[in-house]
Amino acid sequence: MTGTLALVMPAFRPPPVFPDVIKGITSLDPDGLIHSIIIVDDGSGPAFADRFSAAARFPRVTIVRRDANGGQGAALKTGIAYALEHAPDLAGVITADADGQHAPRDVVTIAHAFARQPDAVVLGVRAFGSDVPLRSRLGNVLTKRLAAWLGGLRVADTQTGLRGWPRHACERNLRNPATGFEYNLSTLLAAAAAGDTIVERPIQTIYEPGNPSSHFRPIQDSIRIYRVLLRHAARRLLGRSSI
Repeated sequence: MTGTLALVMPAFRPPPVFPDVIKGITSLDPDGLIHSIIIVDDGSGPAFADRFSAAARFPRVTIVRRDANGGQGAALKTGIAYALEHAPDLAGVITADADGQHAPRDVVTIAHAFARQPDAVVLGVRAFGSDVPLRSRLGNVLTKRLAAWLGGLRVADTQTGLRGWPRHACERNLRNPATGFEYNLSTLLAAAAAGDTIVERPIQTIYEPGNPSSHFRPIQDSIRIYRVLLRHAARRLLGRSSI
């Protein structure tokens, strides 16, 4: 891989484990394959300042703050834009969630997988076994099948937040209008439409009882996700390219 690699983590009211996640990532990457860790505080507010301060004590960490909560997609675009602006030799970006559902070892593993294939989109794919809540399993199956049927996207985990994006895809993702959780699917659909190579790597599946650290709203956010899919399907039908 030629160039540097940044990790972008959107964070809205992160759980207490958040600084430990950053500690784990930096300790598992002592040689600095991940050149910079950009944490986007997506309007979390003063009550969570201590957690961001604790994360900022670790090497290579920069905190970028948004005044108001804009959603996962908006925060990711803020972090990606920062990475592109501050690293002219940027080869790509790893994205990961800040809610403790991505093991630090998996974040580093995906970074190494991307370094081996820096022109591909690399996905950290979760296993949706019987230990995963039924709602999440059914949602993944439905979205995966609809994405394949309507969007031409054939991947095992459409909503994984742990991904490696090459520079050209990062630039395209900045133009994507999605701002919430639908950004995950929208950017993957765009990658498939552009003919990007998509590589899948298994990662640990972490679900806490009741999923308390997640800010996903089952009804509102699901509607936004499926709306993106239907718009993309309409563009395909009309022969237009996706964003």
